[in-house]
Amino acid sequence: MQTHVAAVIAAGGQGRVHAAAYQADGRVRLEAVVDVDLAVAEGLAAELGIPHAFSDVEAMLEAVRPDIVSVCTPPGVRRAVVEAAIDAGVRAIHCEKPFALTYGDAVEMVERATARGVQLTVNLQRRFEPVHRFARARLDEGAIGELVSIEGYCPNLFDWGSHIVDLALFYRHDAGAEWVLGQVDVSTNRYVYGVFVETSSLTEVAWADGVRARIATGREPATPVLNRENNLGLILQGTGGRIVVNGQECVVHRFGEDGVRFTSPYASDPATWDHGIDPAIFACTERAVADLVDALETGAEPVLTAAHALAGAEIVFATYESSRSRRRVAL
Repeated sequence: MQTHVAAVIAAGGQGRVHAAAYQADGRVRLEAVVDVDLAVAEGLAAELGIPHAFSDVEAMLEAVRPDIVSVCTPPGVRRAVVEAAIDAGVRAIHCEKPFALTYGDAVEMVERATARGVQLTVNLQRRFEPVHRFARARLDEGAIGELVSIEGYCPNLFDWGSHIVDLALFYRHDAGAEWVLGQVDVSTNRYVYGVFVETSSLTEVAWADGVRARIATGREPATPVLNRENNLGLILQGTGGRIVVNGQECVVHRFGEDGVRFTSPYASDPATWDHGIDPAIFACTERAVADLVDALETGAEPVLTAAHALAGAEIVFATYESSRSRRRVAL
């Protein structure tokens, strides 16, 4: 069995998640962790038994020569790190979300990786969550009739919204959307990973078959709770019922019948979580890493191919452009 050498860049919470995922896969040997704060990198390395810690990405790439790299940095420096890894001959790069600081950066990373034959994936790991797999299976079998619309709710579009938009695409089996119409409010100064984000926003996404997705963002106290039933998640409206799904559960409501409830298998009490991180994130990132290694060995397209993240980024940034230009944006 081939052993793939891996490294994790940035040793925060998500760096810990990625490191655990590599260590859980017997085909991978996690050799290094990098962080601009060397003490943080050394701390994670000591805790998890990672052989090497670095404060400089290029020094690590030169010394370790990894096959696989996870990029868990803030989005503002992600493109530079991804390009450095591509230039160093890394075979597979697994990025955290939000994928990029701008849509142009997202396009450039995907195009450069493709041109160099590098497998690029983005950790939109909720595609592996059992509640979402269950919900899509019920949708596909016609449990709520024909899909009419998707409603999504989350605190902000740039960060949380990358998951909500991606899940909307997941439920549509990644059918390409036609246009986006958006409005953004920036009445308060809010930052996520150093990026200025909206106070609240509304996004409408349209597909050629008439299905619409409407995504609302905002968080108290700046904005009221947007949907009492589903403050963070999605509602799939169909001709014969609706599916309400979030990280904890999926409820299938068929009109005139009793609902069907599917509960997440992961612990929901934050007091039990490892370093305050939802165990679903650990478990689904582990599945994402196993899948990207499978794809690296077989040549198959990985489930979390960067093409999905690029499609989601197009919708996010089209929302901003629609609000700025006061027009509908064709995709």
